[in-house]
Amino acid sequence: MGLFGRLRRGLALTKDSIGVLRHNPSLLSFPLVGGASALVFLAVLLGTTYGVIGVPEDEVVAVGLLFAVYFVSTFVTSFFTAALVSETRQAFDGRPPDFGRGLAAAWRVKGKLVVWAVIAATIGVVIRVVESSDSRIARVFAWVFSAAWSVLTFFVVPVAVLEPDVGLTGMFRRSGSTFRETWGESAIGMVGPGVIAFLVFLVGAGVGFGIFTATGSAIAAGAVVAVFVVLGLLVAATTKGIIKTSLYVYATEGKRPSEFASRDFERLGE
Repeated sequence: MGLFGRLRRGLALTKDSIGVLRHNPSLLSFPLVGGASALVFLAVLLGTTYGVIGVPEDEVVAVGLLFAVYFVSTFVTSFFTAALVSETRQAFDGRPPDFGRGLAAAWRVKGKLVVWAVIAATIGVVIRVVESSDSRIARVFAWVFSAAWSVLTFFVVPVAVLEPDVGLTGMFRRSGSTFRETWGESAIGMVGPGVIAFLVFLVGAGVGFGIFTATGSAIAAGAVVAVFVVLGLLVAATTKGIIKTSLYVYATEGKRPSEFASRDFERLGE
């Protein structure tokens, strides 16, 4: 299948993923609780750090703090994404999502998620340090490496939770091979949710402007816009998880989700 065929199917897949979310709105609870938990952990971490030592002037301390921030945010996000992927897989088989069951599935692979968070945080710090360099070539290299890293690890969390017997090396190998098989659809899966978030934001901005025009209250308008921003981010994160799960299930099991039965998955990987 050519590039445009893959991209069209990726767009259709994004649309159908929204349909899955519409039928299973409780899936939104995973990124919601995950995002809130990450903010709480980071607030405690940064609040404690700055309260004890103030703004770190030592570069080693600053890098260590940056690593801690990356590690906490990556682990918490990955943990709840794993729960989302697990319950999305359950939804594909006709079972209603269950929050506790999803957390239990993520907890069973917590060791791999911790290791993944350490690796991702290390890579993140290295990229950040290189990006802060005065060398334009180094910054370009950091950008290219960051993009390649995102591609290589796009399916790491689905591999971890859906194939618990796969080891750490296998997680990266399986993630990379799955992306190669689904490169066109996965590309849309990477950018499509961001477009969804932007569209929701535009709607919120329009509603907020209408409220400000009618009432003159900037606070009320801002509150409405903030709600739409959060909603857009939640829908985008959940949709991205559904897309990842659907592509990974087909690539590994050769079975398309029933929700996507109207789409042509038979030529996936050609």
